[in-house]
Amino acid sequence: MSSIYSRIRDYLLNFRHLVMIGFITFIFIFGIASFLLYQNYWTMRMQITRDFNQQQLVLAQQSAIQISWTLRDIEIALDNVRHLLAGKPEQGHSEAMTAVFEELKIKGLTQIGLIDSVGKTLYHAGAGSPGSFDLETIITGCKLDSSNQLILGPLRVEKVTAEKATVTSILCTPLVFEAAATGVLFAELNVAELLSNVAQHIRSGKTGYSWIINQQGRFLYHPEDEFIGEDAFSARKKRKSSISYVQINQIMKDRMLNGEEGMGTYVSGWHRGLEGQMTKLIAFSPVESPVLPSDRIWSVAVVAPISEVADIIHKIYVRHFAAQAAIIAGMFVFGFLVFHYQQKVSWALEQRVHEQEEYLSNILTCSLDGIVFIDTDNKIQLWNYGAERIFEYSAEEMIGNTFHRLIPPEMDADKELERIQQEVSAKGFIKDYIAQRLTKSGRRISVSISRRIVTSDEGKMIGSSATIKDITEAMELDQHIYHTEKLASVGTLAAGVAHEINNPLSIILGYADLLAEKFEPSSQEHQDLKMIEKNANHAKKIVENLLGFARTTEALEETVDLSQSVNIVINIVENTLLTKKIKLVNQVPESLPRVPGDSREFQQVLFNLINNSMAAMDETGGTLTVSAYTKDGWVNLSVADTGIGISEAVKPKIFDPFFTTKKVGEGTGLGLSLCYGIVKKYGGDIKFKSRSAENNPEGYTGTTFTVSMPIYEPEEPEKEDI
Repeated sequence: MSSIYSRIRDYLLNFRHLVMIGFITFIFIFGIASFLLYQNYWTMRMQITRDFNQQQLVLAQQSAIQISWTLRDIEIALDNVRHLLAGKPEQGHSEAMTAVFEELKIKGLTQIGLIDSVGKTLYHAGAGSPGSFDLETIITGCKLDSSNQLILGPLRVEKVTAEKATVTSILCTPLVFEAAATGVLFAELNVAELLSNVAQHIRSGKTGYSWIINQQGRFLYHPEDEFIGEDAFSARKKRKSSISYVQINQIMKDRMLNGEEGMGTYVSGWHRGLEGQMTKLIAFSPVESPVLPSDRIWSVAVVAPISEVADIIHKIYVRHFAAQAAIIAGMFVFGFLVFHYQQKVSWALEQRVHEQEEYLSNILTCSLDGIVFIDTDNKIQLWNYGAERIFEYSAEEMIGNTFHRLIPPEMDADKELERIQQEVSAKGFIKDYIAQRLTKSGRRISVSISRRIVTSDEGKMIGSSATIKDITEAMELDQHIYHTEKLASVGTLAAGVAHEINNPLSIILGYADLLAEKFEPSSQEHQDLKMIEKNANHAKKIVENLLGFARTTEALEETVDLSQSVNIVINIVENTLLTKKIKLVNQVPESLPRVPGDSREFQQVLFNLINNSMAAMDETGGTLTVSAYTKDGWVNLSVADTGIGISEAVKPKIFDPFFTTKKVGEGTGLGLSLCYGIVKKYGGDIKFKSRSAENNPEGYTGTTFTVSMPIYEPEEPEKEDI
């Protein structure tokens, strides 16, 4: 019995020792696993936090670029107004200023005006009242330099309510009307509204937002209205004095107010209604614009609480420790299950990183402006929705290819792309490079390209990113204003010299007629006098054409029957077309709605267009097609030919007075200019499209002019009250 008892006792003692050894081994393994898990936790937290803040930096950069583009649009529009007002001001300029104001008020423009040297308001549009502006105050506020560059003046903070303020500033530039008369063109800009249009839509993570400060450290925009216009260094302290704001104040003072770009963390006392001390992630980028003087810096910041990142990781690891406890209770082979579960956690974290990358990718992909990534071999690796919208090529068509298909054929694509690449490599970036490009449909557009080198964490170049903006409409507006200004200048010139030229021409014609009566018709002297009379009449007709720019003649009719006018002109030129081997195709319906205008003037427009088409097909013959149709309250009449077309160099000048491609003596260069003036006088529009051998060497050539006129709507008589 004693021996059995001893053996049981020894077994129990050995088992106890085994359990103790197993427990110590388990504690040792558990400690190592916990240490590795803790280390992995902080590594992943730092990585995700850095990636999240990097995404915030991209948001700040994109916001700064959008603000810069908005300021650039305002600068271009005001610069166009400045050129339009140069010289003696006229009545039409007031309408132009009003149109510019209506276009820019959604971007924050509150008023625009022109003040002469004695402080009198010549033009004004927008908020405020004319005559309430002090010239000296405006000039002093703008601090104009010798270059007369449009520069944003000092910011002014005005309280709208007790808890809300607005921030405004003035853009102005001097103008010279005559030899000694001067004035100032100014525009008031609601800076807070301009920045709000961009910054209020920024979201980082779930609750992150954006705020903007200037070089004085004042909030120009903040989602909380009470902060706008306040000093950022003191506003936070006023709201919650128990928090130390040393970190954020240091970031603003040493980095943001010096125009730097970067990331960091700081301690705050609240976030979107949540109170209490918390750590926030911040990314910031400066706004770069020629409108902002070098000593005035705007900095865009995007912030979010670090808890948004930490909570995700914390929840994952809480679940991990719970699962680890369940494994300890159920199974002894703890090491294997810990390793297995660790792999699952790592996969979950990788998924989270992937989600963050996908979030960043969605921001880039869905931008309305083109965002493209190019590798070191100049091949496209990213082609977003904005690029598809601008160039009409899908991502599948462009990724893996170069930009060669976007370069117009008359340009050397290799040299064009090499020039851009060299400048980017030398400077690290290229900004607002204006270039001509082709869409998939063959449409020629103007784009603004900004491109910057992208490097890896080790500093090695991995490619470059490009931001592309379609500025075709803006450039067409510039051309339209420029063309209108030139027509006004020719009208002023014609009005000033027409009578001075007509008087001597009348005398020349009179004396030539008197002298011709003294010689026999068959004599050389009589023929010479008739040649003088012929050329004098030719000069007189040129003067009469010039007068068409200086005055608007009274129309003989109020409306035009387009079908009848087309038939009259065709009957006149039909025989000429046959002799020139030109086939006429008439696709004008028998009945078209009447349009405003005078039939005599409209026939002159149509006759000029047909003459130009015949001249374009003079050597080879071809087909002349006249067609018309109605759409959306307009009648569109087209004259199309299969001639030589119009080259790209000539297209911008086609409606310029005195510009002609014909030989000396064959044209005055006023035909299309007169057509333009007549069509515009009655509220219509004239456009053209053309293909020449220069831009379509292997395809068809020809030109189509389209005249669009509004359908005439008679006014209903007013009903008398009975």
